Amino acid sequence: MDGFRPDVEGLRALAIGIVLLAHAGVGFAAGGYVGVDVFFVISGFLITRLLVGELERTGRVSLPHFYARRVRRLMPQAITAVVVVAVVSRQLLAPLEADAVMRDVVAAGFYVMNWHLAAESVDYFASGAHDGPLDHFWSLAVEEQYYVVWPLLLLALAGRRRHVRRTLAVGLAAILVASLLYAVHRIGVAPEQTYFSTVARAWELALGGLLAVVLMGRRLGPRTAAAAAWGGMAAIAVATAGFDAGTAVPALPALLPALGAAALVAAGTAEALPVPSRVLTLRPARFVGRVSYAWYVWHWPVLVFAAALRGPLSTAEGLAATAVAFVPTIITHRWIEEPIRRSRKRMPRFALITVPAAAALVLAAAIGLSWTLPSPPTLAAGKAAGAARLGDLQRAATALRPTPRDAEADRGRAFADGCLVGATETTSPACVYGDLDSSTTVVLFGDSHAMQWFPALEWVVARRGWRLVELTKAGCPPQAVDVLWAPGRREYPECDAWREYALDRIANVEKPALVIVASSVQYRVLDDGRTLSREESMRALADGYPAPLDRLRHAVPRVAVIQDVPLPPRDIPSCVAEALDDLLRCAFPRRQAVTRAAAIAAPAARPGVDVIDPTSRFCVGERCPAVVGDVLVYRNTGHVTATYMHTLGPWLERRLPTLTEGER
Repeated sequence: MDGFRPDVEGLRALAIGIVLLAHAGVGFAAGGYVGVDVFFVISGFLITRLLVGELERTGRVSLPHFYARRVRRLMPQAITAVVVVAVVSRQLLAPLEADAVMRDVVAAGFYVMNWHLAAESVDYFASGAHDGPLDHFWSLAVEEQYYVVWPLLLLALAGRRRHVRRTLAVGLAAILVASLLYAVHRIGVAPEQTYFSTVARAWELALGGLLAVVLMGRRLGPRTAAAAAWGGMAAIAVATAGFDAGTAVPALPALLPALGAAALVAAGTAEALPVPSRVLTLRPARFVGRVSYAWYVWHWPVLVFAAALRGPLSTAEGLAATAVAFVPTIITHRWIEEPIRRSRKRMPRFALITVPAAAALVLAAAIGLSWTLPSPPTLAAGKAAGAARLGDLQRAATALRPTPRDAEADRGRAFADGCLVGATETTSPACVYGDLDSSTTVVLFGDSHAMQWFPALEWVVARRGWRLVELTKAGCPPQAVDVLWAPGRREYPECDAWREYALDRIANVEKPALVIVASSVQYRVLDDGRTLSREESMRALADGYPAPLDRLRHAVPRVAVIQDVPLPPRDIPSCVAEALDDLLRCAFPRRQAVTRAAAIAAPAARPGVDVIDPTSRFCVGERCPAVVGDVLVYRNTGHVTATYMHTLGPWLERRLPTLTEGER
């Protein structure tokens, strides 16, 4: 069956169905995201079959016509959704959330959303706990990147060889294996990046392409087709019900739904279709498959906007929102997607006009969204009083430093210099500051919550003439515990290796007079592979402090532990962006914000260790403000802005020990 495949159209319905169930929060379909893997196999199959068929018929492939068909088929629907999302975001989302959507509009409109999300997912300081209304465009970006490269790749593989199919089969098999091995390797190193990676996903598209080459002109026998169809359905069902957010997709586990999709496609070549394939050819399934692209495009924005209006959605509300998304699905499919796809205009010329026009429209939507969002002016650096004005709770502000829009980037010099090493690194660069020739060395040791003290400590060492070394690693506490690397939901052996490296470097290389230790209190601790509860993790972090502190006390004269800062219960920049006239709305209770930090720091109080409690520099009485002295205190829900930390320099200098000549 080398013509139209109604069963493949129905398979699209199966794929979109499980994706919608998963995104709506239906428990038994937690792994329904594998519908995207099914789509990739289908795309690889259909596009390869189309290109190889043209190549064998004419001896060439018309690239202008191919690209024009892709533009007509996919771009109108996508650009419509992107522009609508930009407009609706301005009306429904908080200013800072809408500002983030502005960047997503550009990434989605230019089909690089997968790269954009991959970059954000490994950013330890990313403040967003909210889903973006265009996040799902990552899979469309992968497909578009595939459409650009795939015909060129097939032409390169085919060349002028006589045995085109054989050559293509070997080439596609090589791509499949290489991409899958890459995915297997990278999933353990950077699972967030790997999930969105075009290279790691290429094997699924190559599987579909290989299937197209092998099946062209061939049919499966009735028994083989029945086994393939039932096996394929079972494989997709098992993946849908059994996979979850921690499953290593697109590595080896993704073979299950991908091979299931391939088996169903192969079963559809039989003369007499087996029962599962016949079900896929039924009119309702084919109709859903026909509108699956539009439904996929619209369902996620509707879910995100519904959550913005009502708060977290229940499963019933998620299903209702998904059903509501069928309205724009039908409207845009009927009045935009289909008329343009069936247009009689000359296709290459149409594409040449459409692509730059679409790019201009996307940029206009992003710029328009950005210009219409309220944002306070940036306060001049010399006017940012910060902690010096902590005495009273600030009620309003006309200018801030940093502004809520710029808060995420306010991380300080040490971060820009690469001193906070990433998840996969087990050593640190030199990161030496202050007086490089000083006989007194001070080391800042810990995770990102240690690194955030760098601006204050830099002020201190400049006053005291010290040499400062920073040893910090993202998501890695100084305590002797095994923790979960939260962005990837995986074990974190690199943390243990780096901690040992850092302690050895402190004792045998730097030989400082003082080590300043700080750490987040928000870790989830692992015990024999089991993730401990929040309370169990708190106790484990507290119990894990004495061992490294004792090692440090035997190696250096003085140790100081800075207790973690009070942690706000909400994203502070987002709150402040909406409450410039009533900043007290963003202040939060002191007691709950410091309880965990105090409990974890308590065991650090031991002979030779000074414990520094910074709470008084973040709270006034029983409330902790979001803005102090026109300075935004927090850059997200867990980290302090470098600007505010710099204003704490004088206070920190008074709390640190005065080092004697004998300690140097």
